[in-house]
Amino acid sequence: MKLFRNILIATSALALAVACQPAQEEGKGDATIGFDSPTYVYKESAGRVKLPVKFEGEPKTYPISFDVEVSLTTAEEGIELADLVHFTQTEGLKYVGNPDAPAYIEFDLKDNDFINDSRFITLQLSNVKGAEVVGEGKTVIELADNDNNPYERLMGNWVAQCYDSDGAKAEWNVNISGGFTSDEENVNFEKTLVCWGFGGQMEDVSSYGITPAKQPVWYLTYDAEAKTLTTQPGKVMANIWSFNGIDEDVEVKLATGAINAQDKMATDHAVPVTATWSDDMSTITFEPDKFLVATVWGVSGEYYGYWMAFNKIVLVRK
Repeated sequence: MKLFRNILIATSALALAVACQPAQEEGKGDATIGFDSPTYVYKESAGRVKLPVKFEGEPKTYPISFDVEVSLTTAEEGIELADLVHFTQTEGLKYVGNPDAPAYIEFDLKDNDFINDSRFITLQLSNVKGAEVVGEGKTVIELADNDNNPYERLMGNWVAQCYDSDGAKAEWNVNISGGFTSDEENVNFEKTLVCWGFGGQMEDVSSYGITPAKQPVWYLTYDAEAKTLTTQPGKVMANIWSFNGIDEDVEVKLATGAINAQDKMATDHAVPVTATWSDDMSTITFEPDKFLVATVWGVSGEYYGYWMAFNKIVLVRK
């Protein structure tokens, strides 16, 4: 009798709990679920990705719930899904019907250092409750390689090995990027490489209220077809440095230089210097017979001389 009594109490409690919940009338709403695009493309270096799931209409039940089946559709021997991507959650995903609280399929892409063809992953909606699936309810993600693009492969940390105007060996650090912010990178993509560090100077001046925040910087124009990089004459730094005790701000410009017969540096702010990269992207070699010179000017246009001059410059990957 005691067993029967416990069962009766449990059954009554369950019935009360169900009665207290709002009624869920399957089929009342007109909600649909799907993907905004049949395909998406992400570079393997994208990191954390939030792929949105598209909802329209009134949910049939609250919340809308669904699973995602993930399959690797790349026929590449030795490559498994776990080698390419990690999904935060693929089961029990929910959407409460509030556009201000969207649902995402979240995953982390794993980058590698190898040149490879694009890999493809299929996402399929399954076990959907509270909405009708639009079309096939699937999308294909292309994971695009970023290692076969020289522009991106040239980015990173380098050491400049060169000679100064006295013929002495010199080294200094250089960081190459597409810009200091994501907006800069997007606007600048495949046009210019931003080089931070010249003559050993890599000071963080983010508190100075200038743009870009890190100085000194110089720029290399990228030419994929010619497989060359070209310096941008006259453009190297902002007016933030005091030079040799000068109290006022000065402007430092990138120039091409040569030692003339009087053993003085002759500079030209119109002649660029060309560089080429090695096939394995381990070195960037500049024209050996031209100096890169940082010339110093006062804000009123007076010339103070040159700050640094180097030739036979080779950037070596760190």
